[in-house]
Amino acid sequence: MAAPRLLLLTRHGELGSSSRLRLMAYRPWLEQAGFQVEFSALFQDEDLRARYASGRSSAPTILRAYGRRLRSLVALGRTQLVWVEKELFPFLPGVLEHWLAWAGVPYAVDYDDATFHRYDTHRSALVRRLLGRRLWPLIRAARLVTAGNAYLADYARRAGAPNVSLVPTVLDVDHYALSDEPDAAELRIGWIGSPSTAAYLRLVAEPLQRLARERPIRLVVIGAEAIPSMDVPVEHHPWSASTESALLGGVHLGIMPLTDGPWERGKCGYKLIQYLACGKPVIASPVGVNRAIATPAVGLLANNPDQWLAALRRLGADAALRRRLGRAGRARVEARYSLQLLGPMVAARLAEAAGITPAPPPSAAAERPH
Repeated sequence: MAAPRLLLLTRHGELGSSSRLRLMAYRPWLEQAGFQVEFSALFQDEDLRARYASGRSSAPTILRAYGRRLRSLVALGRTQLVWVEKELFPFLPGVLEHWLAWAGVPYAVDYDDATFHRYDTHRSALVRRLLGRRLWPLIRAARLVTAGNAYLADYARRAGAPNVSLVPTVLDVDHYALSDEPDAAELRIGWIGSPSTAAYLRLVAEPLQRLARERPIRLVVIGAEAIPSMDVPVEHHPWSASTESALLGGVHLGIMPLTDGPWERGKCGYKLIQYLACGKPVIASPVGVNRAIATPAVGLLANNPDQWLAALRRLGADAALRRRLGRAGRARVEARYSLQLLGPMVAARLAEAAGITPAPPPSAAAERPH
């Protein structure tokens, strides 16, 4: 008997962090559960690179993406389950989000961002009126919604989702080394992200500049070349899966500044989890899930420039505190935010949504399949 086909309708290819971390990373466990796993991205990696360079997607790129998605939906064939990342056709009428239900194909939906706020908080009243609830048909007919935090899970339930599972964004702990502190006189402050999130660094420009007048510091930026103006030494690195762990190992602490808005409350705090996986203490804005991740056991919260400066001073001056918080952070990641831990659970939930019995693991231990 052929293995049941599981189609992952991702938003991006491997370059898109959400697509890579929220869906693609589970492939080994999904295959171990008995699925034949296939991927179809709405936007290709070259599309995402072009958007990062220009700040927007061109009309031809969007039309090609819609055509690509349409071909995937027309060719569903004997698909046992579809796992959708966020939505099928961004900014098109919500009736199209009912496509899979019309086709009678079981499906699940994943959210790690407040995608719905692109519509229900849009600056245009017309968009809010016409598209504010465009995701509800997709959510209501899904057999399973996987949500990255409680804010997203609550929205899915309000939209009528019958089955919601809280699935934090996790990482492969084997990919991140518990690193010693760099041997450097300057305080190396790390930030990792994409060009689309670099604007949040504006929130820490002033405290970093004030700190730089007191002691040598360096802001280490991974994944974004263009950042807000910083009158401090900045070290840029392109993002790569093969180098991110080593680069994070070369900082003393990691930061995650955020504004407090509806979109930000939907974020899943992945930057913080990466820092902690490398044994680095964190400083974060107290927004959304950041409060649950950056607890006093592993880091500090800062809500304004004075608090940011105080937190940076405190961690910068106390190497023993940094080591203690960093080691506790690594332990927390292994216990709560490990792909090895979540992989079997997510595979089992999707098998249940598909109406199949997952294949038994090769041993009683929940080891990573190869």
